[in-house]
Amino acid sequence: MDSKDQVFAERFSEIQSFAFDEKVVAVFPDMIKRSVPGYDTILKGIAMLAQRYAQANTHVYDLGASLGAVSLTIDQTVDKKTLKIFAVDNSPAMIQGLAEKLSSIRLNNEINLVDADVAKLNIANASMVVSNFTLQFMPVGSRKSVCQKIFNGMNKGGVFVLSEKVKSTDLMIDYYHGYKKINGYTDMEIAQKRQALEDSLKPDSLHKWQQRLSEVGFSHVEVWFRAFNFVSIVAIK
Repeated sequence: MDSKDQVFAERFSEIQSFAFDEKVVAVFPDMIKRSVPGYDTILKGIAMLAQRYAQANTHVYDLGASLGAVSLTIDQTVDKKTLKIFAVDNSPAMIQGLAEKLSSIRLNNEINLVDADVAKLNIANASMVVSNFTLQFMPVGSRKSVCQKIFNGMNKGGVFVLSEKVKSTDLMIDYYHGYKKINGYTDMEIAQKRQALEDSLKPDSLHKWQQRLSEVGFSHVEVWFRAFNFVSIVAIK
């Protein structure tokens, strides 16, 4: 059973910027399940897209892989093709946690762990790239260049799945906080985590993301999932 997320359950005199450290890694499955509305649906959607777009003898990139939910979903779904899946993360604690997890799982494809900054990653021969709530943690000024790098490294007909927390109205954010409360988080936990994320997570508007993806060359850009201020976009090359 996954450990319960209590990272912000005690009152802190000073809130540090959110980091994917050992404390977060230990509770990450519970944290994301209770914090991201529709997360299981997003994974199922990624599985469906992988069945359609992931091609034999190509590369699949899971950017910000954390503990490998996306990589493993694709691996278990696409079991009759030879894929090289690159699980990329710049948190050593996450990479170590995923390595331990993979040691006890039988894989259908090759999963390579890559400890790297997504902005410096070489992408090539990609039929599918997934960024599940990752680019939102990158500097705003570098996001378009990363999207361009992804587009350039993809094969024609490939798919980029981009999931992001986006700018929203105060009312929608209030709804989202209510969602977290019914999942067991207290007002103090919600407030402290929000403060911790202020410096590290800078959301863009949905329109800005759609504009970026179109500008770098994707021919079809469409929202396929939305819940509160969380969206997932499919972009086809």
